[in-house]
Amino acid sequence: MWTRDRANRPHMTPAWATAVLALAVCACSAPGGGKSESGSAPGAHRPAVTRAVLALGAEVNSLATQLEGGNTYASEFNFMSNSPLVVLDPKGAAIPLLAAELPSRDNGTWTVNPDGTMETVWKVKPNAKWHDGRPVVAADFVFAYRVTMDEAMPVRGREPERFMERVEPRDDNTIAIAWKQPYPWANQLIQRQLEPLPDHIMGSVYANGDVDAFVNNPFWSTTSYVGTGPYVLTAWEPGAQVLYKAFDDYFMGRPKIDEIIFKVIPDSTTVVANVLTGSIDGTLGITLGQQAGVTVKNQWPASEGQVIITPVRFRYVQIQLDANRTAQPGLLDVRVRRAIAHGVDRATLAEIVTQGTGPPTEVPVAPSDPIFPAVDRAIVKYPYDQNRALALLQEAGWTRRGDLLAGDGGRPFELDIRTTAGSDNETEANILASDLSKLGMQATQNVAAQSRIRDLEYRATFPGLNTTAMSIDVPGTMVIGLTDQCGSSERRFVGSNRGCWKNPEFDRLYILASTSLDPREREMPWPGRSG
Repeated sequence: MWTRDRANRPHMTPAWATAVLALAVCACSAPGGGKSESGSAPGAHRPAVTRAVLALGAEVNSLATQLEGGNTYASEFNFMSNSPLVVLDPKGAAIPLLAAELPSRDNGTWTVNPDGTMETVWKVKPNAKWHDGRPVVAADFVFAYRVTMDEAMPVRGREPERFMERVEPRDDNTIAIAWKQPYPWANQLIQRQLEPLPDHIMGSVYANGDVDAFVNNPFWSTTSYVGTGPYVLTAWEPGAQVLYKAFDDYFMGRPKIDEIIFKVIPDSTTVVANVLTGSIDGTLGITLGQQAGVTVKNQWPASEGQVIITPVRFRYVQIQLDANRTAQPGLLDVRVRRAIAHGVDRATLAEIVTQGTGPPTEVPVAPSDPIFPAVDRAIVKYPYDQNRALALLQEAGWTRRGDLLAGDGGRPFELDIRTTAGSDNETEANILASDLSKLGMQATQNVAAQSRIRDLEYRATFPGLNTTAMSIDVPGTMVIGLTDQCGSSERRFVGSNRGCWKNPEFDRLYILASTSLDPREREMPWPGRSG
């Protein structure tokens, strides 16, 4: 069973690169009811303060999530602090949030021209306010577009903004977006897509032209932050907790929970103990983890709470293909990468790591997706086959000599496997190392602290293999293979393609899958076969 962010979107069907190994994963969360405490003096009659304490595996560097670079928990903070124009319900249907309504061809607010250019007109809800009480106006969206499209800014992604020609105000509550090419979801600008930025606060900082001053401004990482979301940031103790209070003037109405505290708990064993003792009311995202989630499910009486398992991500292994970063040049040979894909028993790995809650997969498309059969026919598969793996390695010049794999001059095949601290991650790395050691590779595991999730340079410069996960969002997930998503020092290492796999045909077809209004074009199989 799977869920995804854009359930109703058509998809492309590329033959997936062997630069990644993937399996489905589920997000386990332990929801509770929230605490209440009056805080009243004796005899006083004051409404009880409702409070929810939630555990997160790590915090973020900054609430400027477009500059954060894909932190695992950035989405949790973003929805607390900010409101996008549109949200998607659990079935993938678009619902206007900050927008008064969705642009449509029926009401004349979405126009498609004969040459393929388009225009969408958006109305912002008139009662929308920033946390400082200022109204959200069209200029805030124009400002966000300028920042996103500034090549000097280390923006994590420029889609769909790069398909826009310009963003112009019609009045204080109306913006018109001119599109230079078709974009099928031009009426669904969700999280991190043209989200407004407070021009009245950060506009002058940006105007100074100092990128460092803008990116590192305290506004993004302190209680000075002003957003449009349902909660206001009131306290931030780095590495410990983040406190939010309900925004009284939120345009959707004041939230029912008065305070929400995010406790940063990177150790899954500690998370389990806090859940079972009731010290926290719930967990978000993948904080609880697969194995810990099953532990809680087995130990938690049904009368006290429940574990909800929701498949939302896929786990995969990135392979370093940047010659300047890899410590194992053999990885640059496609035969070696294919051997690694054949050499890992992903069915057993998935069974152990996910405790049976997530199956292995060849491609990050949900099996329940209508297009999955076409994807399954188009992709190249790499079943577990150690003999085939050894044959490919021998073709590439690597020979098994006893228990070790060696190349020219007898040099051993050494391979670094990097992962982030956590029961699931470390179990996965152990299995990977064990399987690859059976091929004769000398696999070394490198476990990084959860805090290093925020170190983008560290994450992008892994020397061998790197285990990670990503939300299922087709075709959005495919950004992990885009050339311009390869992080560099000039971009402050922002980018999802940390292994720097590059294929111009993949780039072209990704744009086609992301922009064509013709479903048949978006679903055409990718003819490429390179890894």
